[in-house]
Amino acid sequence: MDLEIEGRVAVVTGAASGIGRATARRLAREGCHVVAVDLEAITIDTDELGESAIAVEADISDPDCVRRIFSTTVTAFGRLDILVCSAGVFETTGPLDLSADEWDRIHSVNLRGAFLCAQAAAPVMSRTSWGRIVLLSSMAAQTGGLAAGAAYVSAKAGVMGLTRSLAIHFGHLGITVNCVNPGTIETPMTAYVEREALAARTPLRRNGTPEEVADMIAVLSSERSSFVTGAHLSINGGLVAD
Repeated sequence: MDLEIEGRVAVVTGAASGIGRATARRLAREGCHVVAVDLEAITIDTDELGESAIAVEADISDPDCVRRIFSTTVTAFGRLDILVCSAGVFETTGPLDLSADEWDRIHSVNLRGAFLCAQAAAPVMSRTSWGRIVLLSSMAAQTGGLAAGAAYVSAKAGVMGLTRSLAIHFGHLGITVNCVNPGTIETPMTAYVEREALAARTPLRRNGTPEEVADMIAVLSSERSSFVTGAHLSINGGLVAD
């Protein structure tokens, strides 16, 4: 299926590993110019993303860093079409043991960072009346957390609400906003949970791969989802129903 995004400019956060890396590679294969963002950008291999790809080191919870991401993108490519907010941090702390500092740290990246990036991206996208924003929530937001802690669950639930709000406010600008809710995916983030036990409970009897999530993100980033906005797409092998 031709996604018709060749030549589009895409910013992908959390691009050094996991779903972010797989998404950056997937969009690059579709012919996108990729701006790969990560707190540890030195680990990003831009060679696998094409000759035009650039890496930007940034903390997406910092408004100054976020402004620099998009000013760098516009300077390099003159436009912005796609934003995928894949950067995230995970925790398993129970609510009685969760400190205020840990709560703030998890929310600052997973929710605040997604908001700041979307807020900065929308005015740039509006110049061409075309934009795709894809946020990453989690199955944890739907279940209360099979393995995740309270800070992560609440932050990802916030992303789901943020998606619907931004879809309403950005629609007239020609921008769609959707989110995906991955289940247990074989990434470094889930290395500390009982992945085998969760796989055994999944109807497909396995965990997902970053590439499978990236495929769905690519569709939401394309012309093939032009009338889809405010949607939550579950990718969990059937473990949890919407």
